[in-house]
Amino acid sequence: MENKKKSLWQFFQMLGKTFMFPIALLSVCGMLLGIGSAFTNSSLIEAVPLLGNPVLQKIFSFMTTMGLFAFNNLGVLFAMAIPLGLLKEEKEFGAFTGLVSFMAMHIGTNFYLIITDQLAAADKMTEAGQGMILGIQTYNTSVLGGIIAGLMVFWLYPKISKVKIPEALGFYSGPRLAPIAMLVIMGIFGMVAVPLFWQPFYNFFKMIGEWISTSGPIGYFSYAVAERVTIPFGLNHLVTSTFRFTPIGGTAIINGQEYMGTVNMFLAYVANNMDIPLDLAGKMEQGKLMIQYGLCGAALAMYRCAKPQNRKKIKGLLITGALTVVIGGISEPIEFLFLFACPPLFFVHTVLNGIANMVLPYLGVLMGYTGDLIQFITFGVLRGTRTGWPIAIAFAAFYFALYYFIFKWSIQRFDIKTPGREEVMAISEEDTKDMDDFAALSSYKGIQMLKALGGKDNIVSIDNCVTRLRLELNDVNLIDEDAIKNAGGIAVVHLDEHTIQVIVGTQVYALRKQINKAMEMQQA
Repeated sequence: MENKKKSLWQFFQMLGKTFMFPIALLSVCGMLLGIGSAFTNSSLIEAVPLLGNPVLQKIFSFMTTMGLFAFNNLGVLFAMAIPLGLLKEEKEFGAFTGLVSFMAMHIGTNFYLIITDQLAAADKMTEAGQGMILGIQTYNTSVLGGIIAGLMVFWLYPKISKVKIPEALGFYSGPRLAPIAMLVIMGIFGMVAVPLFWQPFYNFFKMIGEWISTSGPIGYFSYAVAERVTIPFGLNHLVTSTFRFTPIGGTAIINGQEYMGTVNMFLAYVANNMDIPLDLAGKMEQGKLMIQYGLCGAALAMYRCAKPQNRKKIKGLLITGALTVVIGGISEPIEFLFLFACPPLFFVHTVLNGIANMVLPYLGVLMGYTGDLIQFITFGVLRGTRTGWPIAIAFAAFYFALYYFIFKWSIQRFDIKTPGREEVMAISEEDTKDMDDFAALSSYKGIQMLKALGGKDNIVSIDNCVTRLRLELNDVNLIDEDAIKNAGGIAVVHLDEHTIQVIVGTQVYALRKQINKAMEMQQA
């Protein structure tokens, strides 16, 4: 039973990682959509007549159109991303099979709607819960449909690709058989299972979303806290993706079209140049903007509390973390500096996030999706003071000071070993020699990290997400946590006796490539 729980836990962590493929595209598309919509806004053109230039307007309209790409095709993006991220082999064939499966599922649903005479007219599709997906009129399952199709491929692809068929049909064996089989399987699934389960499921999640929307500040606080407390386990993307792209985040009819999920609703309001409702703003994680600047205050406190001789050594780490959280909206590099050193501080941080998310809408901050500096400018400043961005700046300044004093007092009062307050491990001559041989690859110390992890023979598998290395080891007791931190790691998360995560930050991909290169060099 315990092993099953661990396997399930690891699966959800990996699933959260796969969501980052479409989410990375969404962030860029969101910026394109925001900038394009902002600069085609009639009030902004009236204020800055130069923007009314026909050539500029065509450029901005093109940006808006390109920005809509990801949001109009979320389901198929998730259907392809899940097998791409989860399958251990033949990932490219799995992604292709995900596309086939997604389309087959909706073709099956479309056939059901036709034969049961439930195909709604164009102007009645929203009321019937239907929509056009890749040119197919079907139930508007959005991202949930993509996740289901992707998981079905992940589950069935390894089995189907290993099926032995007559030699005369050998051309269709292996990876070629998978999309053929899934075409039939998902077609039947879409015709039978989707009509049976979708409507009750949709209504249930819609009810939850409505509860959060109508529960006011309690709902906004609870959602923000849930998003933060899952950070240490790498499951925060599952929480946010559920609210952002499914009915649990709420539904709305905007300009005659139904949208589900906070991001989809938000971008529809932006595209139609409409104000963001208070209940939607409360579910748009606006509190994250406040804790970003609060974490900058925490970084300053950690710098001031470090031993004088160590401040120069940690300055780069803290500055990089602060820039990452403000410009990129990624908070883990700073959060993990104190999460394991003092969990109660992380609890305070989580509560402050919930409070900010709860209070801001009632102060008039209705910016919506403002996960980083560019989004703050795009969706806040450029859309005018109606978004409440001046209030947000004042609140962010308050949070910066609040975090600074809370962290400085806590670190000094309880002698918390944040960076710079503990002895730094010296680098041996042998490590320096190895580092020189490896210097051409990157500034990260891949060979040192490999040694700290117990060497090549101790590593069963290594992967990474946005900010952390994910490792399966033969013996977790062989790792040296001090050496890991000396080689670029921020903290180590122990999941079980064979699985760990090393928190690194946004340069984790470069570090993983370095470790892989170091393993190849040792093998050679």
